[in-house]
Amino acid sequence: MHAPQFGPPGGPGPDIRIRLLGEPFHAAAPFLRVLVLPNSAGLGPSPLAYSISKELSAVLCYRPNPHTYDAVVLDAAFTQVWGLSKQDLWFTALANMRYESFEPQVFQTTADTEVTVVHGMTWPGTAHVMRLVDLIHGPAPFGAVVMLPNSNTMMFAVLRSKRSLPIIPFIFQTFQSLAADAPPLTDHLIWWRDGSVRAMGTRVGQGGSVEIAQSTEFSFLLDHELPD
Repeated sequence: MHAPQFGPPGGPGPDIRIRLLGEPFHAAAPFLRVLVLPNSAGLGPSPLAYSISKELSAVLCYRPNPHTYDAVVLDAAFTQVWGLSKQDLWFTALANMRYESFEPQVFQTTADTEVTVVHGMTWPGTAHVMRLVDLIHGPAPFGAVVMLPNSNTMMFAVLRSKRSLPIIPFIFQTFQSLAADAPPLTDHLIWWRDGSVRAMGTRVGQGGSVEIAQSTEFSFLLDHELPD
Protein backbone atom coordinates (compact mmCIF):
# COMPACT_ATOMS: atom_id res chain seq x y z
CA MET A 1 0.00 0.00 0.00
CA HIS A 2 1.41 3.37 -1.01
CA ALA A 3 -0.41 6.32 0.55
CA PRO A 4 0.37 9.98 -0.22
CA GLN A 5 3.18 11.49 1.77
CA PHE A 6 2.30 13.59 4.80
CA GLY A 7 3.69 17.10 4.58
CA PRO A 8 4.29 19.72 7.27
CA PRO A 9 1.27 20.18 9.59
CA GLY A 10 1.33 23.91 8.97
CA GLY A 11 0.76 23.34 5.27
CA PRO A 12 2.63 24.24 2.11
CA GLY A 13 3.21 27.86 3.10
CA PRO A 14 1.72 31.21 4.16
CA ASP A 15 0.91 32.25 0.58
CA ILE A 16 -1.79 29.58 0.34
CA ARG A 17 -3.31 30.72 3.63
CA ILE A 18 -3.48 34.32 2.40
CA ARG A 19 -5.10 33.22 -0.86
CA LEU A 20 -7.53 31.00 1.02
CA LEU A 21 -8.67 33.86 3.24
CA GLY A 22 -9.73 35.67 0.06
CA GLU A 23 -11.78 32.76 -1.30
CA PRO A 24 -15.52 32.41 -0.71
CA PHE A 25 -16.55 29.50 1.45
CA HIS A 26 -18.31 27.61 -1.35
CA ALA A 27 -15.01 27.46 -3.28
CA ALA A 28 -13.00 26.20 -0.30
CA ALA A 29 -15.62 23.87 1.19
CA PRO A 30 -14.88 20.76 -0.93
CA PHE A 31 -11.26 20.80 0.25
CA LEU A 32 -11.87 20.96 4.01
CA ARG A 33 -10.69 17.94 5.98
CA VAL A 34 -9.93 16.80 9.54
CA LEU A 35 -6.48 15.73 10.76
CA VAL A 36 -5.40 14.21 14.06
CA LEU A 37 -2.10 15.80 15.07
CA PRO A 38 0.18 16.07 18.09
CA ASN A 39 -0.24 19.33 19.96
CA SER A 40 3.53 19.73 19.59
CA ALA A 41 3.18 20.00 15.79
CA GLY A 42 2.98 23.80 15.77
CA LEU A 43 -0.73 24.25 15.16
CA GLY A 44 -0.67 28.02 15.57
CA PRO A 45 -2.16 30.34 18.19
CA SER A 46 -5.88 29.77 17.54
CA PRO A 47 -6.44 26.58 15.50
CA LEU A 48 -9.95 25.32 14.89
CA ALA A 49 -9.41 22.14 16.88
CA TYR A 50 -10.98 19.75 19.34
CA SER A 51 -8.79 18.32 22.07
CA ILE A 52 -8.50 14.55 22.30
CA SER A 53 -5.88 14.57 25.06
CA LYS A 54 -3.14 16.81 26.43
CA GLU A 55 -0.93 15.66 23.58
CA LEU A 56 -3.35 15.18 20.68
CA SER A 57 -5.96 17.25 18.82
CA ALA A 58 -8.30 16.89 15.88
CA VAL A 59 -7.87 19.96 13.67
CA LEU A 60 -9.76 21.48 10.77
CA CYS A 61 -7.63 21.95 7.69
CA TYR A 62 -7.64 22.74 3.98
CA ARG A 63 -6.14 20.27 1.52
CA PRO A 64 -4.60 22.10 -1.45
CA ASN A 65 -3.21 19.05 -3.25
CA PRO A 66 -5.10 15.74 -3.68
CA HIS A 67 -1.83 13.88 -4.25
CA THR A 68 -0.26 14.65 -0.86
CA TYR A 69 -1.26 14.90 2.78
CA ASP A 70 -0.14 18.54 2.90
CA ALA A 71 -2.62 20.69 4.80
CA VAL A 72 -3.24 24.26 5.89
CA VAL A 73 -4.47 24.25 9.49
CA LEU A 74 -7.45 26.60 9.78
CA ASP A 75 -7.69 29.14 12.57
CA ALA A 76 -10.36 31.45 13.97
CA ALA A 77 -9.83 33.98 11.15
CA PHE A 78 -11.61 31.64 8.75
CA THR A 79 -14.82 31.59 10.80
CA GLN A 80 -14.82 35.38 10.65
CA VAL A 81 -14.19 35.83 6.93
CA TRP A 82 -16.64 33.06 5.97
CA GLY A 83 -19.26 34.06 8.54
CA LEU A 84 -19.64 30.50 9.77
CA SER A 85 -19.19 28.77 13.11
CA LYS A 86 -16.49 26.27 13.97
CA GLN A 87 -19.18 23.60 14.09
CA ASP A 88 -20.36 24.48 10.56
CA LEU A 89 -16.83 24.02 9.21
CA TRP A 90 -16.36 20.85 11.23
CA PHE A 91 -19.47 19.19 9.79
CA THR A 92 -18.43 20.21 6.28
CA ALA A 93 -14.99 18.64 6.75
CA LEU A 94 -16.42 15.43 8.21
CA ALA A 95 -18.87 15.13 5.31
CA ASN A 96 -15.96 15.46 2.86
CA MET A 97 -14.11 12.67 4.68
CA ARG A 98 -16.70 10.19 3.45
CA TYR A 99 -15.13 10.41 0.00
CA GLU A 100 -11.62 9.55 1.20
CA SER A 101 -10.58 5.96 0.57
CA PHE A 102 -9.26 3.63 3.22
CA GLU A 103 -8.41 -0.04 3.45
CA PRO A 104 -10.21 -1.86 6.30
CA GLN A 105 -9.02 -5.19 7.66
CA VAL A 106 -11.45 -7.05 9.90
CA PHE A 107 -10.21 -9.66 12.36
CA GLN A 108 -12.52 -12.11 14.08
CA THR A 109 -11.78 -12.77 17.74
CA THR A 110 -12.88 -15.07 20.55
CA ALA A 111 -14.66 -12.11 22.17
CA ASP A 112 -18.14 -11.01 21.12
CA THR A 113 -16.74 -8.28 18.90
CA GLU A 114 -14.28 -7.92 16.04
CA VAL A 115 -11.22 -5.75 15.54
CA THR A 116 -11.04 -3.46 12.52
CA VAL A 117 -7.75 -1.96 11.33
CA VAL A 118 -8.10 1.06 9.04
CA HIS A 119 -5.24 2.13 6.75
CA GLY A 120 -5.69 5.45 4.98
CA MET A 121 -5.39 5.37 1.18
CA THR A 122 -6.12 8.97 0.17
CA TRP A 123 -6.06 10.65 3.61
CA PRO A 124 -4.53 9.64 6.98
CA GLY A 125 -6.43 6.75 8.51
CA THR A 126 -6.31 8.23 12.01
CA ALA A 127 -8.58 11.11 10.96
CA HIS A 128 -11.48 8.68 10.63
CA VAL A 129 -11.67 8.36 14.42
CA MET A 130 -13.69 11.56 14.33
CA ARG A 131 -16.32 9.94 12.07
CA LEU A 132 -16.30 6.47 13.58
CA VAL A 133 -20.08 6.38 13.57
CA ASP A 134 -19.91 6.00 9.78
CA LEU A 135 -17.48 3.07 9.99
CA ILE A 136 -19.32 1.06 12.63
CA HIS A 137 -21.92 -1.30 11.25
CA GLY A 138 -24.89 -1.41 13.59
CA PRO A 139 -25.64 0.20 16.94
CA ALA A 140 -22.86 0.97 19.43
CA PRO A 141 -24.52 2.36 22.57
CA PHE A 142 -21.44 1.66 24.68
CA GLY A 143 -19.00 3.06 22.13
CA ALA A 144 -15.73 1.64 20.89
CA VAL A 145 -12.10 1.49 21.97
CA VAL A 146 -9.49 2.86 19.57
CA MET A 147 -5.70 2.97 19.30
CA LEU A 148 -3.55 4.92 16.82
CA PRO A 149 -0.18 3.22 16.25
CA ASN A 150 0.87 5.69 13.54
CA SER A 151 -0.54 8.66 11.62
CA ASN A 152 -2.05 6.46 8.93
CA THR A 153 -3.46 3.56 10.97
CA MET A 154 -6.42 3.25 13.33
CA MET A 155 -7.58 0.15 15.20
CA PHE A 156 -10.99 -0.07 16.81
CA ALA A 157 -13.42 -2.51 18.37
CA VAL A 158 -17.04 -1.92 19.38
CA LEU A 159 -17.86 -2.62 23.02
CA ARG A 160 -20.96 -4.82 23.15
CA SER A 161 -20.87 -6.44 26.60
CA LYS A 162 -18.42 -7.51 29.29
CA ARG A 163 -17.49 -10.32 26.94
CA SER A 164 -15.89 -7.63 24.75
CA LEU A 165 -13.28 -6.69 27.36
CA PRO A 166 -10.63 -9.30 26.40
CA ILE A 167 -10.32 -7.33 23.17
CA ILE A 168 -8.53 -4.49 24.97
CA PRO A 169 -5.28 -6.38 25.74
CA PHE A 170 -5.43 -7.85 22.23
CA ILE A 171 -5.64 -4.37 20.69
CA PHE A 172 -2.83 -3.15 22.95
CA GLN A 173 -0.54 -6.02 21.92
CA THR A 174 -1.33 -5.43 18.24
CA PHE A 175 -0.67 -1.71 18.77
CA GLN A 176 2.76 -2.53 20.24
CA SER A 177 3.63 -4.65 17.21
CA LEU A 178 2.54 -1.99 14.72
CA ALA A 179 4.38 0.76 16.63
CA ALA A 180 7.59 -1.22 17.08
CA ASP A 181 9.51 0.50 14.29
CA ALA A 182 8.63 4.14 15.05
CA PRO A 183 7.13 6.21 17.86
CA PRO A 184 3.31 5.97 17.81
CA LEU A 185 1.04 8.91 17.23
CA THR A 186 -0.15 8.30 20.81
CA ASP A 187 -0.08 5.36 23.18
CA HIS A 188 -3.41 6.34 24.72
CA LEU A 189 -6.45 4.13 24.58
CA ILE A 190 -9.24 6.26 23.10
CA TRP A 191 -12.85 5.64 24.06
CA TRP A 192 -15.27 6.82 21.38
CA ARG A 193 -18.94 7.18 22.32
CA ASP A 194 -21.71 9.13 20.59
CA GLY A 195 -19.21 11.23 18.65
CA SER A 196 -17.09 12.17 21.67
CA VAL A 197 -13.55 10.91 22.18
CA ARG A 198 -11.73 10.53 25.49
CA ALA A 199 -8.11 9.41 25.80
CA MET A 200 -6.74 7.31 28.64
CA GLY A 201 -3.08 6.59 29.34
CA THR A 202 -1.72 3.05 29.02
CA ARG A 203 1.38 1.20 30.12
CA VAL A 204 2.66 -2.34 30.03
CA GLY A 205 1.69 -4.27 33.15
CA GLN A 206 2.89 -7.52 34.62
CA GLY A 207 3.24 -10.36 32.17
CA GLY A 208 2.77 -8.05 29.21
CA SER A 209 -0.75 -7.04 30.21
CA VAL A 210 -2.06 -3.51 29.74
CA GLU A 211 -2.76 -1.08 32.57
CA ILE A 212 -5.18 1.75 31.75
CA ALA A 213 -5.58 5.05 33.56
CA GLN A 214 -9.35 4.74 33.36
CA SER A 215 -11.53 7.80 33.44
CA THR A 216 -14.41 7.87 35.92
CA GLU A 217 -16.88 7.54 33.05
CA PHE A 218 -15.10 4.55 31.53
CA SER A 219 -14.89 2.81 34.90
CA PHE A 220 -18.63 3.35 35.37
CA LEU A 221 -19.24 1.86 31.92
CA LEU A 222 -17.26 -1.27 32.77
CA ASP A 223 -18.78 -1.71 36.23
CA HIS A 224 -22.40 -0.71 35.70
CA GLU A 225 -23.39 -0.25 32.06
CA LEU A 226 -21.99 -3.13 30.05
CA PRO A 227 -24.29 -6.17 30.12
CA ASP A 228 -22.88 -9.58 31.06
